[in-house]
Amino acid sequence: MEKIKINTIIEIAGKPEEHVKETINKLMGILKKNDKLKIIKEEIAPTKKTEVASPNNPDKKLEIYSSFADLEIDLPNFDELMQFIFAFMPSSLEILEPENLKINQKDLENSLNDLLGRLHHHSKAMMEYQALKQQIMQLRQKAISEKKE
Repeated sequence: MEKIKINTIIEIAGKPEEHVKETINKLMGILKKNDKLKIIKEEIAPTKKTEVASPNNPDKKLEIYSSFADLEIDLPNFDELMQFIFAFMPSSLEILEPENLKINQKDLENSLNDLLGRLHHHSKAMMEYQALKQQIMQLRQKAISEKKE
């Protein structure tokens, strides 16, 4: 399997500002210790404060801080690329080299099965969340009805 060179962006957002700075630094530390990849170039953006609408109340604004790492990385093969994607969830990825990939059937199967496993896990979690939400709504309705009586 051939080496793959990528350009990728990994974003961090949260609060407080120091937490975002610490997290991006920890992320870079983890990447630098990973002997399966080689960082060719790295650029860490300064932390920036933004306001976003609250998910519970669109009229209310929440302050969050964000930063990102813009990286060029060499990976030894397709499987390690997939592991990198699963582990670090980059917001964007560009394959710089090679222009054409030749992927072994087993490597592709393994990566696709990992992807399917994660999708099934997230689907199950969403179904459990929906069921729990429905139970809470029913209990809330019941409490409101009992309160009126």
